[in-house]
Amino acid sequence: MNKKTILYIALGIIILVLLVFTFFPNMTYAVKDFGSDEDKCSPPAGTSEKEWREHMEHHPDIYAECLR
Repeated sequence: MNKKTILYIALGIIILVLLVFTFFPNMTYAVKDFGSDEDKCSPPAGTSEKEWREHMEHHPDIYAECLR
């Protein structure tokens, strides 16, 4: 492969990642919480209890133990 092709592939991946995080900003919480052993029921810094509860209700499969 030539260098131009590698550059275009790298730029395409970067643009795709930026678009995903732009249209799905809460995805960062899901990615962060996926492999974390921390208390995922507690809201992260800068998020109110109400906002975090609403977020957890959108993902009952991930936060089932928090919603009881």
